[in-house]
Amino acid sequence: MAWQLAGDYFENCSCDVLCPCLTSAMQEPADTERCLVPLVCRIDDGHFDDIRLDGLSFIMVVDSPAIMAEGDWRVALYVDERASEEQLNALVEILSGNHGGVPEVLSPLIGEMLGPKLVPIVYEASDTWRRVEVPGIMEFEVEGVLSPATGKVMEATNTVHPMGEDLPIARSTIGTYNDPDYDWSFDNMGKNGHYRDFAWQGG
Repeated sequence: MAWQLAGDYFENCSCDVLCPCLTSAMQEPADTERCLVPLVCRIDDGHFDDIRLDGLSFIMVVDSPAIMAEGDWRVALYVDERASEEQLNALVEILSGNHGGVPEVLSPLIGEMLGPKLVPIVYEASDTWRRVEVPGIMEFEVEGVLSPATGKVMEATNTVHPMGEDLPIARSTIGTYNDPDYDWSFDNMGKNGHYRDFAWQGG
C-alpha cells in the first residue's frame, strides 16, 4: 500500500551539543552509556492508502546502545489519542517498516517495540522552538542555538539522518521522560536537539 507522512519533527537526545552520532552516521559512541532520545513527529499531510492521517502526532522514545548502529534499540511508541482504530493501525503498519521508506531502514535496529500507547499529545512549534508534552509521562522543549556571529540558528549539513541531510542545531530547556509502566526515566535538559520538516513515503 502506498503511504506518505509529511510534517514537523524534533528530537532531544542525551548527548551534549553536538551529538557524535550525527557527525559519524551512528558509528561513534554517544556521550553517555545509552542514547536516550524522543523522536517527535507531527503529521501535517499523511495517508496510508486511502486512510488520512493529517493532524496526528506520534513519538518514538528510543533507548539504544551508545553506538546506535549496533541496533538492539528499545522503542516506546506513543500515538495521538485522537487517532481512530483505523488510523492507529495504519501508523503502526507504517512504523513497523513493512511498507518501505525510512521505517524499513530503521526496523532492523529495533530489538523491542513497546506500545503503541494512545495518549494526549500537545505539540507546539514556532520558527526556532519546539515543545511536546504527554501529561504525566514526558515534556520536551528545544530552542535553536544561535551563531554569535550572525544571530541565526546554526546548522549541521550533509549528515546521515532519517529526517534529512540538514539539521538546525538546538539545545533543550526541558527534557523529562518518566513512564511508570516501563520503569524507564531520564532527563535531557540542556542536551542536544534538532528540528526540521520531514517527508517520508513508501509502499
